[in-house]
Amino acid sequence: MYNLIRFIQKHHFVILFLVLEVLCIAMLTLTQSFHRQKRINTTNDVVGKIYEMGTDVGDYFRLGKINQQLAEENAMLRRELAVVTDTTVAYQEYVNYDTIYEFIPARVVNSTVNRPNNYILIDKGRADGIEKDMGVISTEGIVGIVADVSQHYASVMSLLHSYSTISVRFKSNEHLANLHWGTSNYRYGIIDDIPTHLLLQKGDTVVTSSYSFIFPENLMAGTVLELIESPSGALNQAKIQFATDFSTLKNVYVIHHTNKAELDSLLVNQLKP
Repeated sequence: MYNLIRFIQKHHFVILFLVLEVLCIAMLTLTQSFHRQKRINTTNDVVGKIYEMGTDVGDYFRLGKINQQLAEENAMLRRELAVVTDTTVAYQEYVNYDTIYEFIPARVVNSTVNRPNNYILIDKGRADGIEKDMGVISTEGIVGIVADVSQHYASVMSLLHSYSTISVRFKSNEHLANLHWGTSNYRYGIIDDIPTHLLLQKGDTVVTSSYSFIFPENLMAGTVLELIESPSGALNQAKIQFATDFSTLKNVYVIHHTNKAELDSLLVNQLKP
């Protein structure tokens, strides 16, 4: 203890200087938007690298399950390729791919499922072509939207977020609606704006609509579990089970809409008086 006191007395000017430097940097990053954004990006890179190292160790012990997932995905791609290369099928019957979308594979290095607002950290960033507001999917279904990007990592606002709302439709009747989390369980979500005359069955498929510039149409969102009728006779709701299991999410694809900037500019012009 005596030596510690002597050390502080001897170097108190240096210690005071370092404390003031830390306080100044903290105040600067909290009050200036540019410096705050730089701090967030730097933090994302550092935290992302730490999580990635932990994920590498965990993946070593999950190689069997990962290989199984890759085998299932390869099987699905081979089935699609078999359809495309079948020359006995008419051209318009099998060409069903939207070339305006590009898919960037990424790996999940950290995620949460039990908070009011949940995020997913992936190992691809600005250097890989990732930008804010890009959609993210898995082999099972939709996952979320890119919220923040650093050089080598990106933070994704998952469907398990209070601000997340996705335009969807019921495949059985083509009716449009809005999907949000609305529960405390990572497996279930809520669909709003369902007319009272609309009949839904348990197991009905819910997919993305054509009204989104973020996700392609017809991507799996989930399946209907039950219809929640409004006691006042207004619009009903439906509880669905998400297609994506967020607790086991490891590999995702980030969607790049090649014409999104053009579409956004048209929408901005429509809003002008």
